[in-house]
Amino acid sequence: MCCVGSCSSLTNDGSVIDRPFSAVDANREIVLGPNRTFEIVLQSNPTTGYDWLLNITNTNVVHDSSHQYVPDSSNRVGVGGNTTWSLLTRDVGSTTLEFSYGRPWEKDTLPTRVVTFSITVR
Repeated sequence: MCCVGSCSSLTNDGSVIDRPFSAVDANREIVLGPNRTFEIVLQSNPTTGYDWLLNITNTNVVHDSSHQYVPDSSNRVGVGGNTTWSLLTRDVGSTTLEFSYGRPWEKDTLPTRVVTFSITVR
């Protein structure tokens, strides 16, 4: 579920999104109302040591409520799954959600992937 209640999620081209956001929605402005729950789902495989790190530039606008990894339903060894974040909009304003995929213990290496979402609450 993307939103709770009568939430409409708009991208900057005016299209309505009524599903969890994913990497295909990155680099678009997403417009939500205040006090709405929404989800972002990204492919992941923590069995490799890689994990997503979320940085929210303005936590007064969006708050990270929780996140959970769900493995692939095939139960095959080495096959990844998805990590789902449940987020909550708060105050009117704008923020950026930057998801970095890397190994947290490798301090001097760049993430292998970065996915960025621009969120506006109004």
